[in-house]
Amino acid sequence: MVKLKNITAGYNKVEIIKNINITFEEGSITSIIGKNGCGKTTLLKTASNLLKPFKGEITIRGKDISYIPQKELAKMVSFLPQFRNVPNITVYNLVMHGRYPYLGFSRTPHKKDKEIVMNAIENLGLKNYINKNVHELSGGQRQKVYIAMILAQDTDIIFLDEPTTHLDINHQLEILEVIKNLKKMGKTVVMVLHDLNSALSSSGRVCLMEKGEIVIYDTPQVVFESGEIDRVFKISSTQVFNEDEGKKQYLFYLE
Repeated sequence: MVKLKNITAGYNKVEIIKNINITFEEGSITSIIGKNGCGKTTLLKTASNLLKPFKGEITIRGKDISYIPQKELAKMVSFLPQFRNVPNITVYNLVMHGRYPYLGFSRTPHKKDKEIVMNAIENLGLKNYINKNVHELSGGQRQKVYIAMILAQDTDIIFLDEPTTHLDINHQLEILEVIKNLKKMGKTVVMVLHDLNSALSSSGRVCLMEKGEIVIYDTPQVVFESGEIDRVFKISSTQVFNEDEGKKQYLFYLE
């Protein structure tokens, strides 16, 4: 669905990522992992067209992303950054921001827009907070509001930069379940994660980066068995089977 071919990108003429060739598969969850400063966020921003590459080509369903009008692209691709200011706005109005690519010049939402916004709020379990100011919410609740906004934007492709950062473990797990539900809805989700266990446990594909390049891009099992995570992070790891949950978990520790 989203294909990056021979991509080099960065800031102020300084290359941050280079030689990037990757395809994010439709209806899948991909996690991008790697040490701080390896280019994860730069890759995410470049793939979503927020950052123009120095060279290379990005296509969505075979169409060059640079030729897609911005408003049309906003109906196809959404991006949730890691850092953002908390606006002085109600939950309902923030989620309505997701509908802006579909509104006319007057920015007046129609009945369909309001229905989509309400469905997004209800899907994220936020109905009781609909009229609350976002400032009044906890970090986990705010993150759910932002994801509801992305859901209201109704794009097939969703880029998330560190969606679980600074959240307690309960909210981290809750957000990961929300992301899995996005996949069930047919969305293509590409996210940057620091938590290696979450990345391996929650994704269909994992992209490991080092020094601006892709080391390995494959299924979690293949990436884990390659030993590249241990090498890149200078750690040791082991895989265990959680019988209660019926799935594999990953443990990491210093050598």
